[in-house]
Amino acid sequence: MFEGIVGQTRAKALLSRAVHADQVSHAYLITGPDGIGKGSFARSFAKAVLCTAAPENRPCGFCPSCRHMASGTHPDFLITAPPEGGTIKIDQIRRLIADMGSRPLEGGGRVCLIESAQKMTAESQNALLKSLEEPEPGNVFLLTADNPRKLLPTIRSRCQQLPLEPLTDDEMLQVFAAHHLDLTPEQQENLLAAAVGLPGLALARLAEDGGQGIKTDLIPVICDILKHNLQPIFAFAEKAGKDKRQSLEGADRLIQLFVNAAAEQAGTPLQAAPSPFAGLAGTEALTEMAECAAELRKRLETNANPRLQWEAALLRIAEIQENSDEN
Repeated sequence: MFEGIVGQTRAKALLSRAVHADQVSHAYLITGPDGIGKGSFARSFAKAVLCTAAPENRPCGFCPSCRHMASGTHPDFLITAPPEGGTIKIDQIRRLIADMGSRPLEGGGRVCLIESAQKMTAESQNALLKSLEEPEPGNVFLLTADNPRKLLPTIRSRCQQLPLEPLTDDEMLQVFAAHHLDLTPEQQENLLAAAVGLPGLALARLAEDGGQGIKTDLIPVICDILKHNLQPIFAFAEKAGKDKRQSLEGADRLIQLFVNAAAEQAGTPLQAAPSPFAGLAGTEALTEMAECAAELRKRLETNANPRLQWEAALLRIAEIQENSDEN
């Protein structure tokens, strides 16, 4: 459980016990400063709650529910969030309550994530209150908030509160490693100081500063695709499509990554460092993916729309992986 979530030992242990004992509460309020990772934490928990395996094996990663969560298409995982710079209006909450009152489409439970819940208007909070006071069986509410004091005391009292803590420097370095950030010692030190234990802030700071372009995001996106999580494809393709030079550099890097991974998988590694894709796909599939990346590189040299070309290539890579798994 909580794969890829660094730190937060206490909160993870509490929720893991609840899931494995099949004693999940009806509402949780996940708090912490912006950039701490509340949304990622909530989604990992939702995956475990919605998993249809035996409680002690959740999340299994293989059931239809887990696969839906991985691809971002679970019909019983509902998300409500404020528009940029706005608030969560009462109509949003009313629609949410209506959806939560219907029968789950997957036949199990239903989880609703209310992001930035502190941005609910007073009317919205009052509309939500009855559902928290008289919860429907099988429904779980997850609220995230930077400032829980902006929520009504009655809302807070009906949720189990889970404060997330800033990460230690060692934990932040684990985050950098997981994102395959190639930072100098000086860059690491500066980023640690600027991020103050908030992984989201660190990654945003890199993006603002130009970071390492789309090559920074490329490895985690491909790892997600090879694990059948297609959700990051379109956001990455949109980012890649904004800069022709970075797009071409990203395609060159992708070819190199797949060629190295295929060679390592075949037992003839081309480099000392292990491939980040090791064990995620077979040699034949990785070779075909390298060819797909090479075709992408050729198309990017034309006047074709870079965003659409990246989307098509990444979806093709996902298809290759899917066919490989089936065989």
